[in-house]
Amino acid sequence: MFLILSFGLLPLGLIAILASLQGARQNEIDHRQSVEARVQLKAQRINSALSRIVLTIRAASGPIRLTGGDSEACRTTLRRLERQQANEGRFALYGRGNEVACASAGFAARAVARPRPGTRAVISLTRDGEALRFALFDERGGLEGVGELPRHRMGEIAELPGTRTEYDLILSQPGRRMIVHEGFEDGPLIRTVDADASVLAGRFRLHIHTGAAPLSAAELLMTLLPIFMWLGAGLIGWLIVDRLLLKPLVRMQRAVSSYQPGDRSFDLPPLATPAREIRELGLAFDRVTRTVARHEAELEAALERQTRLVREVHHRVKNNLQVVASLLNLHARGAKGDDVSAAYASIQRRVDALAVVHRNHYAELEENRGVALKPLISELGANLRASAPAAAAHMQIRLDVEPYYVTQDVAVSLAFLITELVELAMFCGAANVTISLRGKSEKLARLCIESESLRSEAECDEQVFARFDRIVTGLGRQLRTGIDRDVDSGCYALDVVVVDKAER
Repeated sequence: MFLILSFGLLPLGLIAILASLQGARQNEIDHRQSVEARVQLKAQRINSALSRIVLTIRAASGPIRLTGGDSEACRTTLRRLERQQANEGRFALYGRGNEVACASAGFAARAVARPRPGTRAVISLTRDGEALRFALFDERGGLEGVGELPRHRMGEIAELPGTRTEYDLILSQPGRRMIVHEGFEDGPLIRTVDADASVLAGRFRLHIHTGAAPLSAAELLMTLLPIFMWLGAGLIGWLIVDRLLLKPLVRMQRAVSSYQPGDRSFDLPPLATPAREIRELGLAFDRVTRTVARHEAELEAALERQTRLVREVHHRVKNNLQVVASLLNLHARGAKGDDVSAAYASIQRRVDALAVVHRNHYAELEENRGVALKPLISELGANLRASAPAAAAHMQIRLDVEPYYVTQDVAVSLAFLITELVELAMFCGAANVTISLRGKSEKLARLCIESESLRSEAECDEQVFARFDRIVTGLGRQLRTGIDRDVDSGCYALDVVVVDKAER
C-alpha cells in the first residue's frame, strides 16, 4: 500500500520539487547580484572617504609649507580631517624639510621611507589588521602627511544605512588582512554568498561573506509541499501496516521477551492478524524453545560432570605432589652426608613450588580468574623459609606483592624462578630476601627479587652462581621476557604478563 501511494503521488512530488528548486535558484541569483552590488557600494564609500582625506591634505600642503609649522592653516586642516572622520582618524601634517607641522593628539607619526620616484601615496594595513595607514608625498618626494584609520572606523565608512548587518567584511592586501565587519553566524541550513570588489585602484580587495535571503512563505510552502505529500502517504501506509502487522508482532515480541532460559514452554499469545506467516512464526519459536530447553538440560549435566572431573584431576595431582614431597623429606632425613641431604632438600623445594601452584589453582577454579600471585608467593616464601638449610636458618623473606592473577603456565615458571633465586641467595649467605610485585601497566607487572648476596661484590661460589644463572635465564625464555640484573642493588627484575587484578 505504501509503495502504491508513493508511486501515485510521485509525479506531483516531482513537479513541486522542480518548481521549488527553480525558485530557490532564481532567488539565489538575485541575492548574489544584490550582494555584489552592496560590496561595490562599500568599496566606493571607502574610496570616497580616502579620496576626501587625500584632497584635503594635498590642498593644505602648499599653505602649510609657506606658513611653517604650527600654523593656523595646519590646525584648521587637522580639525577638518578629524571632523570628517568623527574624531576617529589620526593624522600628521608636514611642512618644509619633512618636519611635522601638526598632528592629532597622542599620535606619534612613524618614520616613512622615501618612496620610489613618481609614487604619490603609500597605503597599507598594519600587521595586526587593526588600522589602515597611509602616507602622501608631493611630486618631488617630499612628505605631505600621514595618517591611519582604525578598524572600527573603516567599518563605519563601509556601512550602508538601512541594510542588514549579518555579514563579514574583510579588506585585504597581499600578506595582510583587516576584518572590517564581523556579524555573520554560519549554520547547517544557511546558504552562504561571497563577493569581491577592488579598492584603491586595485591595490586592495574587499571581500564580503553573508547568508542568502530567507525563504518567503510561498517558497517555503512550495518546498515543503512534496514532503507533506509523502508524509500523508506514509501515514496511511503506516496505519495499515500497524494494525495488520506491527501490533501482532509487538504482542509476540513481549511474549518472547518474557521467555527466560530454562523455561520448558512458550505461551503463544492470540494473534488477530490475517498474516499466516506471523502465526507460523510463533509456532516455530515455540518449537525452538522446547528444543533449546532440552539441549540446555543436557549441557548443564555435561558441564557438571566436566567440573567434577577437572576438580578430581587437580585434587589428585596436588595429593601426588604432596606424597612426592613427603617421600623426599623422609629420604632426606635418612640420608648420610650433608651434600645428599641438601640435594634432597633442593628437589623437595621445587616439588613444593609446583604443589603450591596446583593448590592455588585448585582454590581459584570456581572463579576461573587464573592463579592468584599474592597467596602463591606468600605460601612459597613460607615453604622456602621452613626448608632453608642450617646456614640460612635466620634468613628473612620480605614480601611486597600486589594482588594480581596470572595463567597457570606463568605461575609454574614464576614459582620455579622464585625458588631458584631464593635458593641461590641461601647458598650465598643472604640475611634478607625481598620479593616485590608492582603494577607496570594494565597487562604487565614488575617482579623484583632483591638480596645483598646477589650483588657483584657478594662472596659466592662461581660454579653455583653459573648453574643457577643458566636455570634462571632458561626460565626467563620460558616466560618470553628478559631478566634485568642490577649488580649494584642485587636485584633480578622481569615483566610478568597478568590477566586480572583483585580489588582491595
